[in-house]
Amino acid sequence: MTTTSRRHDSTDGARTYRTLVLGWIRLLADLAILTLWTVFLALLFLETAWPRWAFYALLVGGAAGYVAITAPWIRVGAVTRQAEE
Repeated sequence: MTTTSRRHDSTDGARTYRTLVLGWIRLLADLAILTLWTVFLALLFLETAWPRWAFYALLVGGAAGYVAITAPWIRVGAVTRQAEE
């Protein structure tokens, strides 16, 4: 095995580790944000006694909006990393 291939193997391992760590961070951040959104809506609707259908509409709409806004960030990062290789 040459020095170049050893360096490439260690780089791949570091990249895999970095991807896993960033994935877990992203997962925890998403979980925290969606949990806070749910708690905020629950407290708001318990306080105001608005209809239940509006709660679910805002809950699902907020989650869908969050995904629609943040999903392109992942694709841009993946394309950037592929271009670097």
